[in-house]
Amino acid sequence: MSMAERITQLRRSGQEAFRKGLYEDALYYLGMAADRARLAGSPIEEAGIRNTLGLVFRDLGNCSQAEIHFKLALSLIEKRASDVGPLHSTVVGNLHDLRQSVRV
Repeated sequence: MSMAERITQLRRSGQEAFRKGLYEDALYYLGMAADRARLAGSPIEEAGIRNTLGLVFRDLGNCSQAEIHFKLALSLIEKRASDVGPLHSTVVGNLHDLRQSVRV
């Protein structure tokens, strides 16, 4: 199995665990996927995974960790992509929503 296939498999397992409410499993799989994406030099892939990690932490009520992952995702996107595209908008929206929920 190639590195890219392994990253995809881990990301999908993490997303599925997240959808099922299995947050610890989601954090495990997504953390592994993010580490492998970083090692593989795939910043946009890592950014998407970091965004999902932010959502998991948000749902766990850990706003500080969620913010860290959203900011890291934005940094990865902005450093590497000449056209930031829809992922950038998604992460910006998630970060905005998180900050609004903390203020309430």
